[in-house]
Amino acid sequence: MDKECIKAKKLLDQSSKILIVSHRKPDADTLGSALALKFNLRQLGDKDIVLACVDAPCVGFDFLPGVDAFVNEFNIEEFDLMVIVDAGASYITDFHLKYENFFKAGIPIINIDHHASNDNFGTINIVDPEAASTTIILYRLFKLWNWQIYKDIATVLLAGICNDTGSFMHSNTNAEVYAVAADLMENGAQIGPISKSLFRSRPVSTLKLWGKVLEKTCLTGDSVVMSVVRDGDYDVTGANPDQLSGVIDYLNMVPDTKFAILVNEDKMGNVKGSLRTRKSDVDLSRIAAVFGGGGHTKASGFIISGKLQEEKHYSIVSGDMSKKSLEF
Repeated sequence: MDKECIKAKKLLDQSSKILIVSHRKPDADTLGSALALKFNLRQLGDKDIVLACVDAPCVGFDFLPGVDAFVNEFNIEEFDLMVIVDAGASYITDFHLKYENFFKAGIPIINIDHHASNDNFGTINIVDPEAASTTIILYRLFKLWNWQIYKDIATVLLAGICNDTGSFMHSNTNAEVYAVAADLMENGAQIGPISKSLFRSRPVSTLKLWGKVLEKTCLTGDSVVMSVVRDGDYDVTGANPDQLSGVIDYLNMVPDTKFAILVNEDKMGNVKGSLRTRKSDVDLSRIAAVFGGGGHTKASGFIISGKLQEEKHYSIVSGDMSKKSLEF
């Protein structure tokens, strides 16, 4: 890992036009990682830094300084380096669908991530599944490289930590998390506004949509907590699929269960699955992998083309009309 870090630093120093890419449906960890890297690279001299994400950050992330700088269109051949942050696999940026030459332009790629499902797609891979967030890894790198951490950088790094630890409530909240958070607060980050923006600010439409999720919640004979959202539920509540973020943690509160899963249509012809568990002997990344997804052992997900078909139970019907094995 140390050699990879040295190689990454050398590439960052030498490159003049750098593309920093976040994953689709961005959260505070991927956005915070990209922003922190950009803020520090600007201090190294005359560098053109572009932030890219196929999906625009939602309004809830407006508290992140500089978050309005993300674009979803660019010419990959104009860059001499690409850095992809917090993408658990090469396909999770979705830019390979938008640009055929995204991974074929011949420019080096630095892959910085903390997902166990990461397929080491980079020229340089700085991947640590034990890290609570990708912003934790960025913090380590900044310290190793003697890069400054001022208020804006501290804020976006702490936002990523809060996001991926569930505001310090998930099992990945370890001693390092608290130590890093304390240092970031010493450098100007304020935990209150970050936590409020991420976990304590929801419009009425979100509450109505979450009500639909909770109303449909059931417990299977295999001790799995499940719920379903159909496209029509968005119309009734005036919400959109992005507003489901966070509700899976409520399903995961049920005691003595194996894991929780929320399956939802996304109004774009896809079915998304979000999985959470509190069990140490359940590896959700393996379940998600069956559907082409991935993530962490205790928090994973997938997205496939298709729809939900309701008979006596729900089943996922993929775009080629074949039924997937997940039925509920």
